[in-house]
Amino acid sequence: MYKLLIVFLFISLPFYAQQSYNFSSVDSLSYNYYINGNWEKLFEISKVAELNNINFKFLQQRVGYAYFLKGDYFSAQFHYEKALKFDEYDVDTRTYLYYCGLYTTNIANARFHANKLPLKKKEAIHFKPFVLVNMLDFEYNYKANNSGTRSNPNYLRAGIGSSLSSRFNLYQSMSTYSQDIDTYSVKQNEYFALMSWATTPHIVINASYHYIDAQIDSAIYTSNFIGNLGFIKLSSTFNRFDIGLSGSLLNNYSGYTSQIGLQAGVQLPGKANIYLQSSLYSLTDSTNNRLVFSQSIGGYVLKKLWLKGIVTIGNLKNYSDNNGLYVYNSVDPTTFRTAASTFWMVSPHITLFGNYTYDIKHINDLNINYNQHSFSTGIIWNI
Repeated sequence: MYKLLIVFLFISLPFYAQQSYNFSSVDSLSYNYYINGNWEKLFEISKVAELNNINFKFLQQRVGYAYFLKGDYFSAQFHYEKALKFDEYDVDTRTYLYYCGLYTTNIANARFHANKLPLKKKEAIHFKPFVLVNMLDFEYNYKANNSGTRSNPNYLRAGIGSSLSSRFNLYQSMSTYSQDIDTYSVKQNEYFALMSWATTPHIVINASYHYIDAQIDSAIYTSNFIGNLGFIKLSSTFNRFDIGLSGSLLNNYSGYTSQIGLQAGVQLPGKANIYLQSSLYSLTDSTNNRLVFSQSIGGYVLKKLWLKGIVTIGNLKNYSDNNGLYVYNSVDPTTFRTAASTFWMVSPHITLFGNYTYDIKHINDLNINYNQHSFSTGIIWNI
């Protein structure tokens, strides 16, 4: 494979192949291409330099800058991280890594590098390690089903985010859910808290707690059922690839449910920024062990409009999703789910979103299925 790559470069780059290269010649040529904006030639000389084991900070910075201007922020990040190995105190390298993190939506990565910048540079990019309220979000969900014994549920949620430091972030939300089932009604109030810790630019640990208070009212009795969920996840992101390992434990009216999950994703090259993620979960409770598989794909259909589709297969009884934010503890478990979501970035600070979800629900006592359609809308305000 190595020999084939050399042959290819000798054929495609005859001018370079006929010359002997050293540090000085690569430095001179790359600088000339850099100041003249000749990016393709710059990319070519960087490949030749790699074949000749020539590598230095300014070469990686120049190539990173070229990719940055072309809008390829993942490739830019790759080369700026190479430059950082030569000089971890270089302000320009850290600054562009900060913007690469922002433009690839890896905020933890961006904030990690921003915190390494001098005070004046932090002020120039308006970076603050501590922000009491840096985001607000709101979500409303209405569900419609074809069951004669279940009403159409409602779900309402509001959240607030805080930056505690450059590496620690806290997100909290309150939600409420209501539905009538047979001869009784259910109202469920919930509290959720998520702490995120960026241990390195590429590794984030998420830990969350979800409190559930379900109140059941009937003509003859009223009962409260308390649920507690603990969740932890280790995520690693390396340029276009990410992988995560998660675990959770839920204790509610049906006993204990443990969940272990493995997630892997990749961001494909191209203007659509297509993102693929596969997730596999193992759930265990007092009655059985089962698997849940989820596959999602997302991408930009327009410049500021992101579309995401997802399919989830398996019994979702007491299944937790999105770092433990959503817990599916309905009396009727979902056995199949598919959904489509849109995110419209109205401005740099405001994002509107909508979601449609189709569920096949199962009534255990009657051993029958029914269909449920969910419609969500909401807003995310990054302050």
